[in-house]
Amino acid sequence: MHRAACLGFLVWLVVSASTIWAAPASAHASVVSSSPGDGSHVEVPPASLSFELNEVVGVVEDSPQLIDHDGVRHPFSAVRLENSGRRLVLVPAEALTDGAYLATARVLSTDTHVVSLSVRFTVGSVTGLGNVPDDPGANAGTAQLLGVPSKWATYLGVALSAGLFVVARWVWPDVLGGRRFRFVYRVGATLLVAGLVGRFVLLVAQQSGGLSGISGSAVAAVASSRLGIAIAAAVMLSLACGIRPPGRGRGSDATGYLQAASAIVAVTLGGHGGSTERWPVSFLGTGVHVYAGAIWLGGVLLLVLVQEQVPPLRRWHGFAAGHVALVAITGILLAFIQVDPIEALISTVYGTTLTVKVSVAVLTLIAGSLAYRRFRVGSAGGTEPLPVRRRPRILVAEAALAIVILAATSVLTSVVPAKDSYTTNVRTALDFGASEVLDVEIDSVRRGARSLTVRYRPEGATGGAPMPDVGVELSSAEANIARLPVELRTTMSADGELVWDSDGLIVPVAGQWKVTVRFEGGRGPKLASFYYEAL
Repeated sequence: MHRAACLGFLVWLVVSASTIWAAPASAHASVVSSSPGDGSHVEVPPASLSFELNEVVGVVEDSPQLIDHDGVRHPFSAVRLENSGRRLVLVPAEALTDGAYLATARVLSTDTHVVSLSVRFTVGSVTGLGNVPDDPGANAGTAQLLGVPSKWATYLGVALSAGLFVVARWVWPDVLGGRRFRFVYRVGATLLVAGLVGRFVLLVAQQSGGLSGISGSAVAAVASSRLGIAIAAAVMLSLACGIRPPGRGRGSDATGYLQAASAIVAVTLGGHGGSTERWPVSFLGTGVHVYAGAIWLGGVLLLVLVQEQVPPLRRWHGFAAGHVALVAITGILLAFIQVDPIEALISTVYGTTLTVKVSVAVLTLIAGSLAYRRFRVGSAGGTEPLPVRRRPRILVAEAALAIVILAATSVLTSVVPAKDSYTTNVRTALDFGASEVLDVEIDSVRRGARSLTVRYRPEGATGGAPMPDVGVELSSAEANIARLPVELRTTMSADGELVWDSDGLIVPVAGQWKVTVRFEGGRGPKLASFYYEAL
């Protein structure tokens, strides 16, 4: 009967994954294109501005702004979503005059992260971006860290409710009727409800632009989303199981399995499994990772919080080993999706947090292995629990490390994935011969507003020698951009080095770009070029 119930639980989980989120799974929404294009010039004022996105989004209330080069804000007469929520359209209330503009907005992606959008453009007789301000919402993503406590409560709650019940039913069914099990399970269900409700409130606040601006429409929008529905189901089932914990008959066990499945789906949708590329790999990978992790860590916590004596660990060892293998396999799969290139492991917050989580997981496995070697069999021929005066330190250490893993996971799912935050500079030396060497540097490989610098140190130049001239332009066959001239400002350092800095350079799209440098140092014009990959 228990095998059939567990099989039904796994089938229900897979079906839920298919019906609740039958769409493609990435870490965050990203801009596919915009109109006008970022850094572009238009002769006629646009009647509307638009952002094409790679997934369905919701607009954070009052976040769209249009600011000109004087800092004046221009209102919109309409803000709407088209193309099933994948296109954001902003309609200025009045016709724009000649000038430079910055349009910004914040949207809520399907994985619940707030993403800032921006486009800079010029109109009419104004062709230089000049003093257009930076995107004021560029750092809004730091507010995501406010969700870390609610996520930690959610993850700990899943382990202490869903994980605790499944391990107890399959490995130590004798503990199901005990007071300790019921107490710990209720604590876990309470933590899960608190975490999910806190997550819901945070989503509504993000949708409304802040806690003070929460509105009924924002509540309705979040409640009707896939994640909102999953949260509601998990909360209701957790409350029901908190009142009548599983282990008191077939009915309560069935409710316990449903609660476990709903909690896993809610956690999956609330993390990176709730995004919209690489379906179904990302969702299923995240779902299995959450399930296996909840079972493994729930069992570790059960040994310390529920068992009054140390039971033989032989059966638990085999059960846990299979789930640890699932955690490792799905973890590697998700790391390949979220970490690119490999250098991002050491240069991004996401990569550092992932490294810490993996390190703590390895320590937990070592502690579990030591505990297994010590308590592999019990007394009375290996079937009875070993009497102990106090909880073994190795088990306490293993449980403490399990809680640290859950804390690291809450941070990991709250920061921007490494593939979306990784950056490095581009630097190369172009040798034109005759000691004419130019150092060219681009401050970041990410697309958007960039700084390009060219340095040249003349050797043996006389006072009457002409000033060297440098020109730079970018092009991209992938983006169908034949020529993107770069405006340069020239300065000279105190030690005689000539420096050319870009003015208003914007790399509009990702892909391979060719940088062509023209140098005139008194011996005729010379050309050199190099390629780099913009992210």
